[in-house]
Amino acid sequence: MIRSRTVVPAILALFLASPAQAQLPRAEQTRPDNVVLTHRQEDPLIRERLSERFDNLLPDLMRREGFDMWLVITREYNSDPVFRSMAPITTYSSRRRTILMFHDLGPDRGVERISVGRADYQGTFDVYRTHNDSQYVNLAKLIEERDPQRIGINVSDRWNHADGLTHNEYLRLADALSDRYVDRLESAEMLAVGWLESKLPRETDQYRSVMRIAHQVIAEAFSNEVIVPGVTTNDDVRWWMRQRVAEFGLGQWFHPSVNVQRRGGTPEPGPNGIVIERGDMLHTDFGIIGLGFSTDTQHNAYVLLPGETDAPRGLKVGLAQANRLQDLTMMHGPIGATGNEALAGALAQALEEGINATIYCHAIGYHGHGAGPPIGMTDYQDGVPVRGDYELRPNTWHSIELNARVAVPEWDGQEVRFALEEDAALLPDGWDWIDGRQTDFYLIR
Repeated sequence: MIRSRTVVPAILALFLASPAQAQLPRAEQTRPDNVVLTHRQEDPLIRERLSERFDNLLPDLMRREGFDMWLVITREYNSDPVFRSMAPITTYSSRRRTILMFHDLGPDRGVERISVGRADYQGTFDVYRTHNDSQYVNLAKLIEERDPQRIGINVSDRWNHADGLTHNEYLRLADALSDRYVDRLESAEMLAVGWLESKLPRETDQYRSVMRIAHQVIAEAFSNEVIVPGVTTNDDVRWWMRQRVAEFGLGQWFHPSVNVQRRGGTPEPGPNGIVIERGDMLHTDFGIIGLGFSTDTQHNAYVLLPGETDAPRGLKVGLAQANRLQDLTMMHGPIGATGNEALAGALAQALEEGINATIYCHAIGYHGHGAGPPIGMTDYQDGVPVRGDYELRPNTWHSIELNARVAVPEWDGQEVRFALEEDAALLPDGWDWIDGRQTDFYLIR
């Protein structure tokens, strides 16, 4: 049974006000801007940041990667991963076929952006109006007029976010262009990755507000408002979290998980999951989408036994070891280090400090598992081929995801997995948690 709650209207503030506050900095608990925006309120914020990204970010990225033209070609309901980050909130998908052309006019004039078709996407692009059957004919005409030397297209074997051009659309493009321009087509994989991973200061500020809401939902879920020990199951909680987010009008990119660890081992789940009992340690993996940004968080809770006022010391030691592993990962991952260098350095120091560690961090932002360098993967603890050799860059976001396995004396030396995941920004002056991190258990009475 889950206790019913009155749903707060989406336009009202959500303040962090639960017994679980201790795991986040107090300043973050009382921010007056901790609100869930309506889609209508999100719209101008997204359009403003799109304009700034196209005007100020894209020219530098194109010049960094050496492209004077970039083509993003996508079809309805089969979108290029880059497309969503270039469209306003009113656009759910590309229409029929979308052809976006970006052409660098030089430092004084910036990058022109043209939609070859019929849609301007809420004024984001200039439109070169053409019938759907003539899009490639007119694209070829525009290319001939501009005579670009290097034309970037989204094809990549190494980066899934940069591989959005389908085989069919490539054939159509190549058929429409003269051999001279076909020869100038090149993979724009690092331009696509750079576009997706790079964040403006205003975007980081917006992301903090989304992260606060994600933390609030976890705090509500891991409380006696939702959990009745001996009655509520882990499946009850995960479905409550999913519904809570839906009621706020926010999106989700994966189904929440709620796992149970307990002294003596965890029983097999029944048809409705595992009943949560006193003395259990709970763990959630939870992510939402707001303002077009994805979050990814793993937090832990403890269900107090009769007479207890805090989690057992052994569990608190385990959580502290996971926190230390977060510190080591960020310490060995400064700007300019590769993901593989950060992984190797953090694991080596963890071993020296006696931490049984696994590290599997990833970029985050427009996608939950975003474009950028991974710092390990669960099955690649010796380094991630190719992508792990990419450098960490300033003004990017990353999920610091990892676990430490610790023998807990109060549980007869049983090994317990302490998994944490917290989103952080790598800023020009170093790492910064988006909305604090968990250092104490949520306590369920």
